[in-house]
Amino acid sequence: MNTTTIKSSITAVVLVVTVGLSIAPAAVDDEPGKPTPVGESRPRFKASGNAEAWSYLPNSEHGGGQPLPNWALVFARSLPGTTAAMLENDRLYRMGSSLGPVLSGKMRLVAAYANRCEYAKAYAEADLRRAGVGDAEIKALSDDQPGTTHKERAALQFARQMTLDADSVTDADVAYLISTYGDKKFIAMVLLVAHANFQDRLLLALDVPIESGGPFAPIDVRFVKGKKPSVVTRRVPPANPSLPPVPERIDDPEWKSLKIDDLRQSLEKQKTKTGRVRVPTWDEVLKTIPPGYPVPKKRIRTNLGLVRMGYQPELAFAWSSCMEAFGDEAKQDRVFEGSLFWIMTRTIHCFY
Repeated sequence: MNTTTIKSSITAVVLVVTVGLSIAPAAVDDEPGKPTPVGESRPRFKASGNAEAWSYLPNSEHGGGQPLPNWALVFARSLPGTTAAMLENDRLYRMGSSLGPVLSGKMRLVAAYANRCEYAKAYAEADLRRAGVGDAEIKALSDDQPGTTHKERAALQFARQMTLDADSVTDADVAYLISTYGDKKFIAMVLLVAHANFQDRLLLALDVPIESGGPFAPIDVRFVKGKKPSVVTRRVPPANPSLPPVPERIDDPEWKSLKIDDLRQSLEKQKTKTGRVRVPTWDEVLKTIPPGYPVPKKRIRTNLGLVRMGYQPELAFAWSSCMEAFGDEAKQDRVFEGSLFWIMTRTIHCFY
């Protein structure tokens, strides 16, 4: 399967989630668009207190009550199940999954620099220090060629390129990473960069400051699957939002130049691609499901789903939980959601 397809498709989906999440809470800032330096409190959205936020979240199997990051305080009331799933995703990626905390933290930091997300930078740096990485090595990650070895530099360059210009990654780039790290770790890199970009855009939309006493370590808590939040909430739009004017029409010459026949030709071309990663069979996927995880009720038929579940089932289950919770809670109009998906996939040149 084409790597750009994997990353671009995931990014398109998560950006739909990001937009939906960022408009869910009420209380929009009086001065939209004005940047807020990290550490200065001028929130764009209302946030719950820590104890209140925990009361909205589903019951946890163990843990709970520790300080939540500011983004979770914003989302907990409107999207409690989604927030719980996002906290579990955050823990998985920050703990390193199959890449280890050092390489994982470095790739996240490179993406944060590319996205100019100060909050994500601070968190990635704090995680790297907890993993024993020194300040000089962390500072070097802001350079054009970071990394201590050729192997590491290739992974960090991949993270930067996939963040800024995903469809420019070549077959040779991917082949080197697969030969060096293996299929499973390579897919973990793709998913890690996709999640980092999702989270960075979410943070940039919220413009939340670093917490007092933060950056916090990953929250080691597991939420009971299928349990409903102890406090039922509903999304309430702001009464008098202060919003920028909406244009009556969008004049985009590049968009207008793209004809339906061009789309069809590109789609057919995409179908004939050999792919950079072998797509596992459904029987192979069933053998990778970790103990304690549910067997999917329906057979996975998309190549993207087979690749995610076949190579990184734990990350795949965590992200699916996030998407399912968001779908249940946000209940977005399907036409609106599909329109956002089209805009994002077109923007990053993904025909998947």
